[in-house]
Amino acid sequence: METSSFSFTALYTGETWVANGLSVPELRTPGGELMYRALAPMEWAGKALFGTNLRHMLVERHVAIDRLLIGMIEDMPGAQVLEIACGLSARGCRFSRQFPDLRYVEADLPQMAAMKVGALSRVPGLSSNHAVVALDILAEEGPASLATVLASTFDASRPVVVISEGLMNYFPLPVVSTVWRRMAKDLRRFPAGAYLSETYCPPGRRLFRAATTLGAAGLRLVSRSSAGILFKTPEAAARHLEDCGFDTTEIARIDKVAPLAILTARLAPAA
Repeated sequence: METSSFSFTALYTGETWVANGLSVPELRTPGGELMYRALAPMEWAGKALFGTNLRHMLVERHVAIDRLLIGMIEDMPGAQVLEIACGLSARGCRFSRQFPDLRYVEADLPQMAAMKVGALSRVPGLSSNHAVVALDILAEEGPASLATVLASTFDASRPVVVISEGLMNYFPLPVVSTVWRRMAKDLRRFPAGAYLSETYCPPGRRLFRAATTLGAAGLRLVSRSSAGILFKTPEAAARHLEDCGFDTTEIARIDKVAPLAILTARLAPAA
Protein backbone atom coordinates (compact mmCIF):
# COMPACT_ATOMS: atom_id res chain seq x y z
CA MET A 1 0.00 0.00 0.00
CA GLU A 2 1.32 3.45 -0.92
CA THR A 3 1.43 5.45 2.30
CA SER A 4 3.61 8.33 1.12
CA SER A 5 0.70 9.74 -0.90
CA PHE A 6 -1.15 10.65 2.29
CA SER A 7 1.17 13.47 3.29
CA PHE A 8 -0.41 16.04 0.99
CA THR A 9 -3.58 15.98 3.10
CA ALA A 10 -1.45 17.06 6.06
CA LEU A 11 -0.91 20.41 4.32
CA TYR A 12 -4.63 21.23 4.25
CA THR A 13 -5.16 19.96 7.78
CA GLY A 14 -2.16 21.92 9.01
CA GLU A 15 -3.45 25.13 7.47
CA THR A 16 -6.86 24.55 9.04
CA TRP A 17 -5.24 24.33 12.47
CA VAL A 18 -3.17 27.48 11.87
CA ALA A 19 -6.24 29.40 10.65
CA ASN A 20 -8.19 28.40 13.76
CA GLY A 21 -5.53 29.22 16.35
CA LEU A 22 -4.48 25.63 17.07
CA SER A 23 -1.02 25.84 15.54
CA VAL A 24 1.97 28.13 15.07
CA PRO A 25 2.92 30.20 11.99
CA GLU A 26 6.11 28.20 11.49
CA LEU A 27 4.00 25.15 10.52
CA ARG A 28 2.14 27.02 7.76
CA THR A 29 2.98 25.94 4.19
CA PRO A 30 2.33 27.61 0.81
CA GLY A 31 0.63 24.46 -0.44
CA GLY A 32 -1.65 24.34 2.57
CA GLU A 33 -2.62 27.99 2.19
CA LEU A 34 -3.39 27.46 -1.49
CA MET A 35 -5.62 24.44 -0.82
CA TYR A 36 -7.34 26.22 2.06
CA ARG A 37 -8.33 29.12 -0.18
CA ALA A 38 -9.27 26.90 -3.13
CA LEU A 39 -11.63 24.74 -1.06
CA ALA A 40 -13.31 27.66 0.70
CA PRO A 41 -16.43 27.61 -1.56
CA MET A 42 -16.92 23.88 -0.96
CA GLU A 43 -16.50 24.34 2.78
CA TRP A 44 -19.03 27.18 2.75
CA ALA A 45 -21.53 25.04 0.85
CA GLY A 46 -21.09 22.14 3.26
CA LYS A 47 -21.74 24.38 6.26
CA ALA A 48 -24.84 25.87 4.60
CA LEU A 49 -26.30 22.52 3.53
CA PHE A 50 -25.41 20.24 6.42
CA GLY A 51 -24.58 22.50 9.35
CA THR A 52 -20.99 21.32 9.34
CA ASN A 53 -18.02 20.93 7.01
CA LEU A 54 -14.56 19.40 6.83
CA ARG A 55 -12.86 22.35 8.53
CA HIS A 56 -15.28 22.24 11.43
CA MET A 57 -14.74 18.50 11.88
CA LEU A 58 -10.95 18.87 11.75
CA VAL A 59 -11.04 21.53 14.45
CA GLU A 60 -13.55 19.69 16.65
CA ARG A 61 -11.55 16.46 16.35
CA HIS A 62 -8.28 18.18 17.25
CA VAL A 63 -9.74 20.02 20.24
CA ALA A 64 -11.46 16.89 21.54
CA ILE A 65 -8.27 14.85 21.38
CA ASP A 66 -6.41 17.67 23.16
CA ARG A 67 -8.98 17.65 25.94
CA LEU A 68 -8.91 13.88 26.37
CA LEU A 69 -5.11 13.79 26.26
CA ILE A 70 -4.87 16.37 29.06
CA GLY A 71 -7.10 14.17 31.20
CA MET A 72 -4.98 11.11 30.49
CA ILE A 73 -1.72 12.90 31.33
CA GLU A 74 -3.21 14.04 34.62
CA ASP A 75 -4.59 10.57 35.41
CA MET A 76 -1.45 8.61 34.42
CA PRO A 77 1.58 9.87 36.40
CA GLY A 78 4.72 9.86 34.26
CA ALA A 79 2.78 9.35 31.02
CA GLN A 80 4.67 9.63 27.73
CA VAL A 81 3.04 10.41 24.37
CA LEU A 82 3.59 9.10 20.85
CA GLU A 83 1.67 10.91 18.11
CA ILE A 84 1.56 8.76 14.97
CA ALA A 85 1.11 10.47 11.58
CA CYS A 86 1.73 13.80 13.28
CA GLY A 87 1.84 15.73 10.02
CA LEU A 88 1.91 19.45 10.73
CA SER A 89 0.15 19.25 14.08
CA ALA A 90 1.41 21.68 16.71
CA ARG A 91 0.17 19.48 19.54
CA GLY A 92 3.70 18.41 20.41
CA CYS A 93 4.79 22.04 20.76
CA ARG A 94 1.75 23.02 22.79
CA PHE A 95 1.79 20.07 25.17
CA SER A 96 5.55 20.26 25.70
CA ARG A 97 5.10 23.84 26.85
CA GLN A 98 2.06 23.05 28.99
CA PHE A 99 3.72 20.00 30.58
CA PRO A 100 7.49 20.70 30.70
CA ASP A 101 8.36 17.22 32.01
CA LEU A 102 6.30 15.39 29.39
CA ARG A 103 8.14 13.12 26.95
CA TYR A 104 6.37 13.84 23.63
CA VAL A 105 7.46 12.08 20.44
CA GLU A 106 5.95 12.87 17.06
CA ALA A 107 6.23 10.29 14.29
CA ASP A 108 5.50 10.16 10.58
CA LEU A 109 6.81 8.68 7.36
CA PRO A 110 10.40 9.75 6.64
CA GLN A 111 9.58 12.53 4.15
CA MET A 112 6.96 14.13 6.37
CA ALA A 113 9.10 13.64 9.49
CA ALA A 114 11.96 15.48 7.78
CA MET A 115 9.60 18.30 6.78
CA LYS A 116 8.37 18.53 10.37
CA VAL A 117 11.91 18.67 11.76
CA GLY A 118 12.70 21.53 9.38
CA ALA A 119 9.56 23.43 10.35
CA LEU A 120 10.11 22.93 14.07
CA SER A 121 13.67 24.22 13.76
CA ARG A 122 12.10 27.65 13.24
CA VAL A 123 9.94 27.42 16.38
CA PRO A 124 11.61 29.07 19.40
CA GLY A 125 11.77 27.49 22.84
CA LEU A 126 11.23 23.83 21.99
CA SER A 127 11.51 21.37 24.87
CA SER A 128 14.35 18.86 24.94
CA ASN A 129 11.69 16.25 25.77
CA HIS A 130 10.03 16.87 22.39
CA ALA A 131 11.28 14.84 19.40
CA VAL A 132 10.30 13.82 15.88
CA VAL A 133 11.10 10.35 14.49
CA ALA A 134 10.39 8.36 11.34
CA LEU A 135 7.74 5.65 11.69
CA ASP A 136 5.86 3.47 9.22
CA ILE A 137 2.80 2.12 11.00
CA LEU A 138 2.61 -0.73 8.47
CA ALA A 139 6.15 -1.96 9.10
CA GLU A 140 6.22 -5.24 11.02
CA GLU A 141 9.86 -4.86 12.02
CA GLY A 142 12.92 -2.67 11.49
CA PRO A 143 13.94 0.80 12.72
CA ALA A 144 10.72 2.48 11.55
CA SER A 145 8.35 -0.10 13.08
CA LEU A 146 6.12 0.77 16.00
CA ALA A 147 7.79 -1.75 18.29
CA THR A 148 11.25 -0.33 17.61
CA VAL A 149 10.16 3.30 17.99
CA LEU A 150 8.44 2.55 21.29
CA ALA A 151 11.45 0.64 22.62
CA SER A 152 14.05 3.17 21.47
CA THR A 153 12.36 6.45 22.40
CA PHE A 154 10.44 5.82 25.64
CA ASP A 155 11.17 4.87 29.23
CA ALA A 156 9.92 1.30 29.67
CA SER A 157 9.04 1.97 33.31
CA ARG A 158 6.44 4.64 32.50
CA PRO A 159 3.00 4.57 30.77
CA VAL A 160 2.60 5.46 27.10
CA VAL A 161 -0.32 7.10 25.31
CA VAL A 162 -0.45 6.68 21.51
CA ILE A 163 -2.43 9.07 19.30
CA SER A 164 -3.38 8.54 15.67
CA GLU A 165 -5.43 11.41 14.27
CA GLY A 166 -6.76 11.37 10.72
CA LEU A 167 -4.97 8.16 9.79
CA MET A 168 -6.79 4.87 10.23
CA ASN A 169 -9.67 5.59 7.83
CA TYR A 170 -7.18 5.60 4.96
CA PHE A 171 -6.73 1.83 5.34
CA PRO A 172 -9.04 -1.14 4.80
CA LEU A 173 -10.31 -2.84 7.93
CA PRO A 174 -7.96 -5.89 7.77
CA VAL A 175 -4.95 -3.53 7.77
CA VAL A 176 -6.39 -1.48 10.63
CA SER A 177 -7.02 -4.67 12.61
CA THR A 178 -3.41 -5.78 12.15
CA VAL A 179 -2.11 -2.38 13.26
CA TRP A 180 -4.35 -2.30 16.34
CA ARG A 181 -3.40 -5.85 17.38
CA ARG A 182 0.29 -5.02 17.03
CA MET A 183 -0.17 -1.78 18.94
CA ALA A 184 -1.98 -3.46 21.85
CA LYS A 185 0.77 -6.08 22.02
CA ASP A 186 3.58 -3.52 21.92
CA LEU A 187 1.97 -1.29 24.55
CA ARG A 188 1.76 -4.18 27.00
CA ARG A 189 5.52 -3.85 27.45
CA PHE A 190 4.81 -0.70 29.49
CA PRO A 191 3.19 -0.41 32.94
CA ALA A 192 0.05 1.01 31.33
CA GLY A 193 -0.97 2.01 27.83
CA ALA A 194 -3.73 3.91 26.06
CA TYR A 195 -4.69 4.81 22.53
CA LEU A 196 -6.63 7.82 21.21
CA SER A 197 -8.14 7.83 17.73
CA GLU A 198 -11.28 8.90 15.92
CA THR A 199 -13.97 7.01 14.06
CA TYR A 200 -16.39 8.21 11.40
CA CYS A 201 -19.83 6.69 10.94
CA PRO A 202 -22.43 7.03 8.14
CA PRO A 203 -24.53 10.19 8.62
CA GLY A 204 -28.23 9.74 9.24
CA ARG A 205 -29.42 12.31 6.68
CA ARG A 206 -29.56 10.92 3.15
CA LEU A 207 -28.07 13.95 1.41
CA PHE A 208 -25.28 14.25 3.96
CA ARG A 209 -24.59 10.51 3.59
CA ALA A 210 -24.39 10.85 -0.20
CA ALA A 211 -22.02 13.81 0.09
CA THR A 212 -19.84 11.88 2.54
CA THR A 213 -19.70 8.90 0.18
CA LEU A 214 -18.74 11.16 -2.72
CA GLY A 215 -16.08 12.88 -0.62
CA ALA A 216 -14.58 9.55 0.43
CA ALA A 217 -14.44 8.45 -3.21
CA GLY A 218 -12.60 11.64 -4.14
CA LEU A 219 -10.17 11.18 -1.29
CA ARG A 220 -9.46 7.60 -2.37
CA LEU A 221 -8.69 8.86 -5.85
CA VAL A 222 -6.32 11.67 -4.91
CA SER A 223 -4.59 9.82 -2.07
CA ARG A 224 -4.41 6.43 -3.82
CA SER A 225 -5.69 4.82 -0.64
CA SER A 226 -8.69 2.89 0.66
CA ALA A 227 -10.13 5.92 2.46
CA GLY A 228 -13.63 5.36 3.74
CA ILE A 229 -15.88 4.66 6.71
CA LEU A 230 -14.86 1.51 8.59
CA PHE A 231 -17.66 1.10 11.14
CA LYS A 232 -21.40 1.77 11.18
CA THR A 233 -21.40 2.97 14.78
CA PRO A 234 -18.85 4.13 17.37
CA GLU A 235 -19.87 1.13 19.46
CA ALA A 236 -18.81 -1.21 16.66
CA ALA A 237 -15.43 0.53 16.49
CA ALA A 238 -15.01 0.24 20.26
CA ARG A 239 -15.82 -3.49 20.21
CA HIS A 240 -13.33 -4.02 17.42
CA LEU A 241 -10.56 -2.31 19.37
CA GLU A 242 -11.25 -4.65 22.27
CA ASP A 243 -11.29 -7.63 19.92
CA CYS A 244 -7.81 -6.49 18.82
CA GLY A 245 -6.43 -6.68 22.35
CA PHE A 246 -7.37 -3.53 24.25
CA ASP A 247 -9.12 -4.05 27.59
CA THR A 248 -11.64 -1.20 27.58
CA THR A 249 -12.75 1.51 25.15
CA GLU A 250 -14.60 4.74 25.90
CA ILE A 251 -16.53 6.76 23.32
CA ALA A 252 -16.71 10.56 23.22
CA ARG A 253 -19.22 11.93 20.73
CA ILE A 254 -18.05 15.41 19.90
CA ASP A 255 -20.54 16.75 17.37
CA LYS A 256 -24.32 16.29 17.07
CA VAL A 257 -24.18 16.97 13.32
CA ALA A 258 -20.92 15.40 12.17
CA PRO A 259 -20.68 11.57 12.24
CA LEU A 260 -17.54 11.71 14.36
CA ALA A 261 -16.48 10.28 17.71
CA ILE A 262 -13.20 9.91 19.61
CA LEU A 263 -12.22 6.50 20.99
CA THR A 264 -10.07 6.03 24.08
CA ALA A 265 -8.80 2.46 24.28
CA ARG A 266 -6.94 1.39 27.40
CA LEU A 267 -4.85 -1.49 28.63
CA ALA A 268 -5.16 -2.43 32.28
CA PRO A 269 -2.11 -1.44 34.35
CA ALA A 270 0.41 -4.23 34.78
CA ALA A 271 -0.01 -6.11 38.05
